[in-house]
This record gives sequence, structure tokens and C-alpha cells, in this order.
Amino acid sequence: MSAGAAESLRISARSFVRALWGLDLEVLPLPEVAELRPRRPRFLGTRVWLVNSALRGVPGSFSNYLLAATAHVAAHRAFGFAGARFVVGSLKPAQVAIISLLEDARVERLACERYPGLARLWAPYHEAESQGAKSSGALFARLARALHDDRYEDDDSWVMKARQSFFADRSAWSEPNFLRSLGGRLGNDLGQMRVPFNARDYLVQPAYRDDNTGLWQFEQESWADGTELELEDAQHREPPALADADPQENGAPEPANADASADLERPLALRGKSNAASEAAVRYPEWDYVIRRERAAFCSLWEKPTPAVDAARLDALLARHAPAKRRLERAALRLASHRPIRLRQLTDGDRLDLPAVLESVVARESGVHPDSRVYRRVRFQREPPALLVLLDCSESLNTVPKVGSASILEQARCASALLAQTIGETTRDFAIHGFCSNGRHDVGYFRFKDFDQPYDERARARLAGMRAGLSTRLGSALRHAGRALSARVARRKLLLVVSDGEPSDVDVHDPKYLLFDAKRATQENSTRGVMSFCLGLDSSSESSVRCIFGNGNYVLTDRAERLPELLTRLYLRVAG
Repeated sequence: MSAGAAESLRISARSFVRALWGLDLEVLPLPEVAELRPRRPRFLGTRVWLVNSALRGVPGSFSNYLLAATAHVAAHRAFGFAGARFVVGSLKPAQVAIISLLEDARVERLACERYPGLARLWAPYHEAESQGAKSSGALFARLARALHDDRYEDDDSWVMKARQSFFADRSAWSEPNFLRSLGGRLGNDLGQMRVPFNARDYLVQPAYRDDNTGLWQFEQESWADGTELELEDAQHREPPALADADPQENGAPEPANADASADLERPLALRGKSNAASEAAVRYPEWDYVIRRERAAFCSLWEKPTPAVDAARLDALLARHAPAKRRLERAALRLASHRPIRLRQLTDGDRLDLPAVLESVVARESGVHPDSRVYRRVRFQREPPALLVLLDCSESLNTVPKVGSASILEQARCASALLAQTIGETTRDFAIHGFCSNGRHDVGYFRFKDFDQPYDERARARLAGMRAGLSTRLGSALRHAGRALSARVARRKLLLVVSDGEPSDVDVHDPKYLLFDAKRATQENSTRGVMSFCLGLDSSSESSVRCIFGNGNYVLTDRAERLPELLTRLYLRVAG
């Protein structure tokens, strides 16, 4: 929609509100932000921000949507508690969202008592049904409809209890404490039901309602006069009411002090550090296979420091692989020598293979059918590829196999060191990185040995200091590693991943979600010229590894003690 047409519709919505309640609202367009998630209207004081174009999946015309949104904001201005805003205090994020929902319903019911036709304006946007998954977002949408539509019946006891409590005492609607008390109880019930609530992913439903920014007052508010619109570039921002509330799960104990609470809101990479360090985050998209779209700037990856320790234990592990190391070094030298290779007895070539020609002539004279492979060709060994070894540093690597005394982590560390020693004499165009994650906002990335750096004592000390823990958000790590490889000036670029092949994270419950995101990341790397292969640490994960990396692009083993030689052999096989 053109800017002029959108402006005309906003003027109509403003006139509509002035005619109903005599309110003069300043209606402005929401600034454009590059994001996947749909936007919601916002109001602060008498200023209202509306979207510039129709939202996908929202019923009716765009003009009706703007009228519904503006009428809802006007209901807050007309029937709110004398312009006062709620205080977050000790409320949990889920309780903040529920209280906001109850307040939305309260002002709309009061508005409909004066103008019954408003119910018909808002009704088409309440599309929630009682069937389906009982996530927090779905339950909130169903409760919104239950409070709007008296004929709606829901099979969930939490929704029906909330509606019964809301309408039990109509006179209590004039008391803000009523909503706070009811919302607090409903939030506690939700926690007892073990229904998770993620404030960062929460989106107010139905779509015409505002994002609740104008309902809440915060101790440290970022607006100079309470009316300045705050938006983040390249990523959606959750309603401040939810962002500034206690980030812990429903029912969890509160932190001992305000500083601890603020620290809990930061990713692990930043705890105990200044906010200036947040500039180190790299945003990556994530593929949602359900909606078949990318969630733009959805994950935050943090480059984290790698502690250096004494590499004596690493030397002891490598000593066990001395014979294999000598064999692999000879193979690596041949790979890096660029010597010409003469291919003989070919059916096609650039010159005759004289010994084969003579044998063919003798065979013909002897009455034997001659061999037609009488050509030869000279080719040169391909130059070694730029190599990045990406180590899965999740908690699963701390497992100690039934056979052997070293953990999978120690064997993976030894494998990386053996590969580095094998090829380190012939090239510096290789890197050893690692990763782990603790939710989509805290994907940690470690550089044990980087490109163009020598594999020296410092690199060995960092590799010896590698630790394992947390989860495996593989897709973001693949994208970051692919970006580093694609920047190399090399004919071939090779990414070797050492992982159990089962992506997982604390904020994802669908086992296929991160699997297909990792597959998508591998495909994206392929378009940049990056070849991806995997050394899988669990033979039972073959289906997952094949899905991510494709047929023939992986090797699986259950024997951790074979990791060092297998990793180097995989590299020599792929690079040769």
C-alpha cells in the first residue's frame, strides 16, 4: 500500500475515534523494521502507532483493521484507570501478559456497553478455537475470545475458570487491584500446569490489540516523557512490560536482589559484564520448517574467550596415536606436494601410453583381442582446501564410553590436535572452532585455532582448555563457520563437523525444528562454495546426520578412541 493511502486511512481512524468519544489522538505510522514477526499497534499517552500495510492472515479489509485497532486504543484512553499505568513490581512475565489481556477485555466490555456496534467491529479478529495445542499463546488467545464472546465455550478448565472469575463481580472492574490479583492467580495456575511462557516470543492476540506498552510503568523507563516510541533495528522487541519483568519461569524463586535479577536477563556471555559487550553479538536467522520461512535475526551468537591451560594431558593422549600420526603425516605431505600424477592405461587421454600401445600391438599380432586402454594423462594434485573443524562442545561430550577411560571430549580434543599436527607443517589455512548454546539468545562460539595463525603452544593450550556443557544449536554455529570459510581465498572450502548429530536446545521442544534448521544452514553454506562433512559420535543418530549433511557426507563411530585417526582420515579422503 502506498504511503499516501495508508496516511488517508490513519486520518479516517483518527476521525472515527474523535466522533465516538471526542478524543483527539495523534496517529502515526510504525517505523519499518526488518523482521519476520507481524507487528502490533502501540500507544503511549495520546499517541498511537499503527502498521502501514495489511498483516498476513488477518481477516477483513485493512481499513477495518485500522478502525478496530484505533477503537481499542481509544477504549483504553476512555475507560482506563484515569490514565494511570500498572507497575510491574514482582510480577512474572506470564502474569504481566495475563493482566494486560484482562485489561484489554475490561475496557472493550465497557466500550461495548456504550456503543454495542463495537463488538461487531472486533469480533472477526477473535478466531481462536478450543481445539489444538495448549501452549501459553494459544490459551491466551482462547481466553481473549472467551472474555469477548459470551456464546463461546472452551474445553480448557483454566480458560473457563478465568472467565468465571472475571465476570463474577462486575463492580470490581473499577479497582486496578482486582485485575492484578486475578492475573497473579491465573499466572500461578499456569505455572502449576507446567505450561511454558516465553516473553520474547509472546505476541498479543487478536492482532488489532496493542502490544501493552502503554499499560505499564517501569522503574527505569527509557522514554524521556513517556511518549517516545522505542524500537530495535533488525529484530522485534518484546513489549517492555514483559522484557523488564522477572525473566524466570512461573513459580520459580525470585533473585535475592535487583542486580542479580538484571544479571539473569543477560545471556551467559554477558553476565557480570557491562552492556557495551552486547555489541559483540552476531544475529543469525533460523529456519522454521512448520511455516517454511526464515525467522530473521532470530538467534544471537557470541564470540567467547577460550581459557588456556597446560597441554601436558593433551600430549599424553597424542602419544597413544604416534604410529597413526606418522602414517597420516606422510599422506598429508603427498597431498600438499602438488607433484604431477601420471595416469596410465586410459581409454581417453592427451597422449599415447607407449607400453600399453606395444602390448596392444603384440596382442593383435598374436590373434588376441587387444586392450583399448592405450592413452595416458598427466594431472597435478589439487591444492589442499581451506579447512575449518567445528567441534560440538555440548554436554553430551562429557560422556565416558563403557570401553576406555577418556571422555568423548578428551578424544575430540585429541582428534583436533592430531589433525592440526598432521597438516600444520604444510599449511596454515585451517581453523579449529567450537560451539555450545543455552537458548537462541546465547549461542557460544569459541576459536581455539584460527586461520593464518600457527599451531603453536598458545593454540595447543587453548585446545587443551576446551570444556563441554549446555546444548547444541547447530544451525547458528554452521552459519557462523560458513561465513568464516566463505571469506577465505581458496579453490575449495571444507567444513568438518564433529558432533553427535542431534541438535537440541533448552527452548525448543520439537525435535525436528533444529534438525531442519541445521539442514538449511548446510544448504546455505553449499551455495557459498563450502563443502560440509560430519564425523558423527553416535551411530544411532545416522538418520539425523544424513538429513543434515546428505548421503556420503558423514562417517559414524561409537568408538571414541578412534576419533583422532578417523577425523584425519576423513580430511585426507575429502581433500585428496
